[in-house]
Amino acid sequence: MPRKNLTDAFVRSASVKVRTDFWDDKIRGLVLRVTPAGIKTWTVVYTRESDSTKQRVTLGRYPAIDLERARGKALKTMSAVAEGEDPSETKRAAKASMTVEDLGGLFIEKYAKRQKKTWPEDERLLKREIYPKIGRMKALAVKRRDILDIIEAKADAGHGAASTNILAVVRKMFAWAVDTDRLPSSPVTGVKPRSKPVRRDRVLSDAEIRSIWNALPDATVSPAMRDIIRLLFLTGQRSGEVAGGMRSEVDVGVATWALPAARTKNGQAHTVPLSPPALAIMEAAVGRTDAGEPDAALFSKTGAPIASNAVAQAARLKLQKSNRAWTPHDIRRTVATGMAGLGVPPHIIEAVLNHISGFRGGVAGVYNRHSYEVEKRDALEKWADHLIQLCFGKKTSER
Repeated sequence: MPRKNLTDAFVRSASVKVRTDFWDDKIRGLVLRVTPAGIKTWTVVYTRESDSTKQRVTLGRYPAIDLERARGKALKTMSAVAEGEDPSETKRAAKASMTVEDLGGLFIEKYAKRQKKTWPEDERLLKREIYPKIGRMKALAVKRRDILDIIEAKADAGHGAASTNILAVVRKMFAWAVDTDRLPSSPVTGVKPRSKPVRRDRVLSDAEIRSIWNALPDATVSPAMRDIIRLLFLTGQRSGEVAGGMRSEVDVGVATWALPAARTKNGQAHTVPLSPPALAIMEAAVGRTDAGEPDAALFSKTGAPIASNAVAQAARLKLQKSNRAWTPHDIRRTVATGMAGLGVPPHIIEAVLNHISGFRGGVAGVYNRHSYEVEKRDALEKWADHLIQLCFGKKTSER
């Protein structure tokens, strides 16, 4: 059991051939446990007052918890011991009493909100699919069969994609609980999806585009939702990116919409040139917001941005004008296909969509840093002309 004045550099580079505990010289009781697989776990070892036995309590794993945080947690633990508390027993009691719903709440707050842009969808799925069935169960008592009952019932009802999504969120939640020492093991380990993923290739026909667009004025959706759907058709961007648009992102003077990296799926900042019809929608939305609030939502019913799942729900329940169901993401695919049909090169279409794949994902994408702003604007204006011609029989300049 070597003792060391642990440093950030040592913790980062430590490797062993057999499991080894490194005791910190600076904070009494703090231990870095390193395994041959490279797993590094912080623990505190203390003497329990009631029976003078050695106890070990886990603080968490590195690098999620760095040296500074580990020392802070260790000091707090040893202070509790000095006051006569037994941290390991407290932790065991907390684990034993935690329900699935308790665990889900912790997972959303401590992990999903910090790591996932789609956390609202994870939270909604847990509340709708998991909590009503096993939410009151003790998390420690959940068995594999409990999870299988939920995902198999969903798959058997013909909702294969939903079944797979449920499994993905629940698997991540329990894996996070194990990784943060809230549970000793996951009941989802080894569970496989009950249906194969279906790759969507739905592209709306010209007649469907015309029908959806021209039905918007009379549809029983909010004016903000009508604008979102129109912008999906005009820009080809993701529904969450359009629905979450903020005043500060739009520069009416140069007709651009600048999406920050924090709001894009791939984490890459993205500028969308606005064609005249798209600019008219954005300019009106900006005009409805307060100039003193740059983060004001452009599209809202309550002051908060409209959620992407609300867009999907509106499309599903109120805007189906075809015998074949469509989704907001099908619009994005339709725009890409339509631009290709107008002669827009594939790498420009990728640039418009902010895709890091194909041409932009290879070696050429690494070395070619050109933003294609002029080409993107030309492509989107060409597409807008086609769209307006399709829906109204006239070009954008004639409207």
